[in-house]
Formats: sequence, C-alpha cells, structure tokens
Amino acid sequence: MAAIAQFFARPQALQEGASRSMDARMVAFMRCVLAISGLAIIYVDPTEPARYVALTYVSLSAYCLWSLALLASANGSSLRQSPWIDVLWATYLVALTQGTSSIFFFLFLFAILVASFSEGYRAGFTVALASTLLFCAVGLAFAPEGEGFELNRSLIRPVYLLAMGWMMAVWGGREMVLRRRLALLRDIANEWNPRLGVARTVHANLERVLAFFAARECLLVIRRRIGGDDKFMLYKVAAGAEGLAKTVTEMEAGVAAPLLKLPADASIAYDARHSASSPADAHALAHLLDAGTYASVPYTQNDGSYGRLFVVRGEAVFAVTDIQFLEQLALSVSHAVENTQLIDELVLKAGEHERFRISLDIHDSTVQPYIGLKLGLDALYRAAESNPLQRRVGELLDMADMTIRDLRGFATGVRQRAPMSGESLVKAIREQADRFHRFYGIEIQVECDEILFVSPQLASEAFRMVSEGLSNVVRHTSARRAFVRLSRAEKELRLVIANEPWTKGGNPAEFTPASINARAGSLGGHIFVERGADGSTAVHVTIPV
Repeated sequence: MAAIAQFFARPQALQEGASRSMDARMVAFMRCVLAISGLAIIYVDPTEPARYVALTYVSLSAYCLWSLALLASANGSSLRQSPWIDVLWATYLVALTQGTSSIFFFLFLFAILVASFSEGYRAGFTVALASTLLFCAVGLAFAPEGEGFELNRSLIRPVYLLAMGWMMAVWGGREMVLRRRLALLRDIANEWNPRLGVARTVHANLERVLAFFAARECLLVIRRRIGGDDKFMLYKVAAGAEGLAKTVTEMEAGVAAPLLKLPADASIAYDARHSASSPADAHALAHLLDAGTYASVPYTQNDGSYGRLFVVRGEAVFAVTDIQFLEQLALSVSHAVENTQLIDELVLKAGEHERFRISLDIHDSTVQPYIGLKLGLDALYRAAESNPLQRRVGELLDMADMTIRDLRGFATGVRQRAPMSGESLVKAIREQADRFHRFYGIEIQVECDEILFVSPQLASEAFRMVSEGLSNVVRHTSARRAFVRLSRAEKELRLVIANEPWTKGGNPAEFTPASINARAGSLGGHIFVERGADGSTAVHVTIPV
C-alpha cells in the first residue's frame, strides 16, 4: 500500500521539470523556424533591408546559430532568460531594417508570448512594456527619412504591441494560475496514507494551501460526533522565522464555538480596510485570529463531521476566484481525510481478523505442547519422590505452568486488543519489558512520555519496533541490561533502544536492523546505529508525526 501511495505521489518538482523542458524545446524549435524564415525572406526579397545589408545577413545568421544552439541544449531554465535575449535581438534587427517599418517587429510578440506563458502575468507585461518602449525609441531613431517614413505604421505598431502584449500577459497569467491550482488539487488528492494518520494528512495539505496563498496561518476546525459526544479538533500550520509550526489540539466546545459561528454554508473573504459591509461575526473572527485579511470556507465530510477552513494573510486581499478555489481545496482535503479514515478502518478490521486467527494458532499449536510438557513433568515429579532431582523437576514444572499462563494471556490479549493509542503504547512497552525480564532475565529500563499524541497505526508500529529491538538484544548480544526511551517532539516521534557494553570480547559486527529500518522507512522516518566508546549499542529511530 505504501508503495502504491509513493507511486502516485511522485515529486511535483520532477513532473514540473519535465513539462518545462518540453516547453523549452517547443519554444526553441519555433525560434529556429522564425529565425530561418526571416533569413529566407530577406534572401528572397533583397530590397527589404535598404541599408546595412551585409550586417543584416551576418546578424540574422548569428541569430539562427544562437537559436539552433538553444534548441540543442533546451531545458526548463532557458525559458527564464531567452525572452529578454529575444527582445534584444528584435530591437537590434529593427534598428538594422527600416526602424518602425521593419518586418522583425513581430519578434517582440514572440518574446512576450514566451514570457507570459512560462512566467505569468507580471513577467509577460514587463516584457511587453519594455518591448513597446524599445520599439518606439529604436524604431523612430532608425526610421528612414523622407518618403520612406510611414507615420501610420509608426503610430499603430506600438499601440498594437502594447495591447496584444497585455492580452497575452493576462491569458498567460491565467494559464499559470490554473496549472498551479491543478497541481495543488492533484497533490492533495494523492496525500493520504493510513500509516501516517489523519493528523499528518491534514497538516501536509494545510502546508500546501499555506504555500499556495503565501499565507501566514492556515487552520482547520473540525467537529466530529464520536460515541454520542462532540469532539472538536484544531489543526494549525503557521509560517514563522524558524520555519513551519504544525499543531493539533483538542478543543472545548466553548473555545471552538466562535470559530464555527459563521453559517455552515457561508464562504467569506474579510479585509479590515473594507470591513464596513462585513457581518459582525466576521469582525469577531478577525479579532480572534489577529488578522487583517483572511478567508474562511465550510468543510464537510460524508460521516457528518463539519467545520471551517481558515487562511490568514498579512495584507494581500482574497479575490472571488480565490474563495471559489478555496472551496474546492476544502472539498479535496475532506476527501483525502475520508480516504485515510476509510483505509485506516479497513486496516484495523483486517488486523482484528488476523489477531483472532493468530490467537487460535497460539492456542492450538503453541499452548497445547506446553500442556503436554506440563503433564509429563507433573508425572515425573510424582515419580521422583524422595529423589534429589525432584526439586529441579518442580522448578521446571512451575516454569512450564507460568509459560502456559503467559501464552494464554498473550493469546487473549491479541484477540481482544483494541487499537493502540499513545497512552496504551506506554503501558504496552512497560508490559513487554516485564515479559522479557521474566523470560530472559534482562533488566530493561523504560523511559516514556506519559502522554503521547500519535495515531493508532504509528503507536502499533512503534511497539513492534521496540519488540524487535529487544529481541535483537536477546538473540545477538550477551547483554543483561537494556534501555528504551520513547518521546514525542513537536514534529517527530523519537525512539531509542540500547543495550549495555559487549561482554564476549572484541567489538560487535556492524549491523543495521533490517526490520526496524523497513518499518521506519515506510513511515517516512529513518534510523541510525550509535556505538559508544564503552562498546554499548543504541538504535535511534526518528519518525515524522
């Protein structure tokens, strides 16, 4: 499942890079066509350049060679510099050939078109304005004198260039915005992984929304109905000097009420500078959020959960199209959360079925032989009356009885185990440490934060990693003491499994615990093995939450 999620969640930068490289090749090819066509035209009609004929041929040939060189090495980065170089070439060729009447006037439009559809409105309009000013200045300065000067063409062409340039910039800017919006919707649709939990899914998508709108904060308030009670959750991503801060908080109903006071179907864009027409609830929210401008749209899920999505900016105002797109984003985020919850539930149901099957297997294939062993030892104990070995046989009989009780308790616990939470994870690790002490005589010191806010899947995976690490201590070392530390930082879960120094002589072989490494990698985390100067070994696991 994780492999499928990673396949569909290919890095956006990789896809955008491939698209820009393809656009760069297309632009480079069309530049070659225009340059070669221009050279062919003045060759067919040699009267067009009335002066500087030889220089014009040489300059056009140089432009053709430069265009071919760009085509041979076309990549996405060349789109940023080439429009301005095209403007300089067009200005130079206009100066050589008839000024405002030059046939190379249309090269300016090519440069504007490329800038608009590769960099957006601002770059396109800047190139259009610069092209108009350069054309007027150079065109009029090098225009032919006398009857060769055409006033009408000298006046209409700058107006035409500026008007067409502005239209291209607007259309190109809209195209760029639509591409970014589609890319964001695609990324949100792909951002769900049940192993990472709902909080990670929500935070990852809020982070994308924050970056798209260049916002200061992005908040999602959700009211869920769980077991007849209302539960209010606040997910928040805030941009600061030290990077992004992500938090998830369970709120009281009275604290959440002001954030959910707007009508359930109302979308709003608030601007403090034009707030006279805003409802009173919007003013109250602006004060609560400490925001000059913000946008808020409703958030709903098919299971009856609802809430609101808030995007807080500094000064920039939200347009109507921004609000409409934000409504689509809220819907996409809700679908991603629903997918995470659905797969999460399916995984838990499958886990329950598998635990029931394992408990039956333990009872039928593991407990029964120990019962047979206990009966045999009991008979041997009775037959060894007055024999010095009877005491040792009695100790083995007690050990077999204790093992049967532990196995039966373990089978019952596996069958009835509820989804593990952060609190139950701490308890389970301490019980596992006690079990290892009883079975193997290893003293295990456990240090855990008493309250760990982690998803059930992450708690289960952390417990399995601790169990695997302690098993490695038993199987691969002669240590009689071990150490487990589990703590939750702001953005990650940290796990340390360590054992006392090596006692068999020599240094232990280099190793990386494959199972723990695979589990951590599937959760987006990593591990490293630390060796102390005294020969101790510690496995450090870090998992994002």
